[in-house]
Parts: sequence; structure tokens; C-alpha cells
Amino acid sequence: MKIGSTGGCRFAQMFMRQVNSTNSLYGKYLDIDFLPWGRTTRHANGTLICQFGEADCWANRVQRCALSLLSGNQDAQVRYMLCEYSDPLPALEQRSLACAAAVGLKIIAVDYCVSTSYGDRLEGPIEERSRKGMEAIDRIPFIVFNNIVSVDLYNEVVRRGLARVVCNALLADPTTSVTAC
Repeated sequence: MKIGSTGGCRFAQMFMRQVNSTNSLYGKYLDIDFLPWGRTTRHANGTLICQFGEADCWANRVQRCALSLLSGNQDAQVRYMLCEYSDPLPALEQRSLACAAAVGLKIIAVDYCVSTSYGDRLEGPIEERSRKGMEAIDRIPFIVFNNIVSVDLYNEVVRRGLARVVCNALLADPTTSVTAC
């Protein structure tokens, strides 16, 4: 499941609570790929323009770095993103790395990523993985299930909630132990 977000989006802030509860219920069946890119555009000279300004760009970069350093630990990634999208929105509003520290990351590693070309190298892959979902769904956050971009499925998540949509999909899959929603 790909989740496209951007640091300054209040809808993403509300949605992260759903992601957290869905991961708590069904995390062993999910592969969550957070994409902190949103509506960011890249100028020909390489500079990034983010939907909610410079603070949004910085928060997205911090998130890309932290998520990269937490690669392979989905529960920690979810906790991290929930922290970033909870008041006071540490990276966005305070230019803080507090959420990275809260999930056990070494601040020096996150700071190195944010302030060097290491962080630059994370941009292209996330930009590319965000492209189809953003173009088709044109909303933040966007959700893509099993690499299938579906506006109808996105709208179902909006109407019914992420946990219910995920549960119903797992209920239909005989390889899971989900027997009721």
C-alpha cells in the first residue's frame, strides 16, 4: 500500500491516525510505502517547490530520511509518521527531529541525511513512485493498493475508512486468517 503525503497537509494528518490503527489490526498483512512528496514540483535547475512552502519541503525531506533509516521496520515507520502528523507537527512547525529521536533513530544520522546529498538521492525514487498515484487520484493523501491506481478504491477509503477497506480485502483472501470485519 503506497501512501502519498506532504508535511503540511491537514488531511494527511487526520489520515495517519487511520494508518496507525489499520497497521495495529492488520500490519502483518500490509507492506506500507510512505511517499512524502505530495504536490512537489521540480524545476529544471533541480530546486523543489512544495505545496505548503519551504517548511513543507523541509518536513518532507526529514520524513524521507527518517523513513529510509527505518527501512524494514514498518511499525516504527508508522509510529514515526503518526508522530510527525500529530500536533505540534514537529518537523513542519518546529524544524525539529524530535519524532526521529522518539522512534530510536540517531539524530546525527537523520541530520546527515537531511543536510547532504544522501537526502538528495532519496528524492528521485519517491518522486517516481508518487507520480501515477498523484496524477490519477490528485488528492493528498493518496492511497494505492497493490500497485493498482484506483480512484474508486480511494473514494471507498474516504467513505468507509482505511481499516474497513483493508479488512474487506483481507477477508476475501483465503491465505489470511481474517474471518470477520
